[in-house]
Amino acid sequence: MTSVPTNPAAFFGSYVPETFARMAEQLGGVSSLGAVVFHVGENPIALRLSEGKVLTSAEVPSDTLVQVSLAAEDFEPILVRGAEQLESAAAGADRQLAVFRALLVDAERAALIRAVEGALSVELTGERVHRLTLTPGARPPRASAECTVRCALSDFWAMQRGETNPFELMMNGKIQISGDAQIVMALSSLFV
Repeated sequence: MTSVPTNPAAFFGSYVPETFARMAEQLGGVSSLGAVVFHVGENPIALRLSEGKVLTSAEVPSDTLVQVSLAAEDFEPILVRGAEQLESAAAGADRQLAVFRALLVDAERAALIRAVEGALSVELTGERVHRLTLTPGARPPRASAECTVRCALSDFWAMQRGETNPFELMMNGKIQISGDAQIVMALSSLFV
């Protein structure tokens, strides 16, 4: 298992591109239909796939698919611990990092994601509540979301590893959705 960096610059600048590079054969020469932008604190980091390689920039490109905003204190518990868990599960390219799924969506899903009016807040519970907000497209990230999904961090990672699915978690009362549920349905391809 690779050591996953605990600071955003090394995580997005080295770890994510290196992880993609290890899977270059699986990915072929594919390019993404836009960028995924992470806002950790105040600093945007855009990722895009170009001919099988990850390119990064410190701006929000006009073809952004989705923006993921999270507080600096939520970076390590959500992204770093999640990358460690998925890496230790020896998952394939489609399960290694959620950013893979976002960068590999087809044209129909990309259009659906960009057309979503509203934002999604994901609240992951554990010792405390960790939050990330997804804002479709290149418009400025929203401070509040029209839809909120809440589940335990452990259940979220079990879903990412393919050990369970959102329907099963909902039926067992382990995922709660409040607000405009159409938003989470439109963005679901980014998670599973």
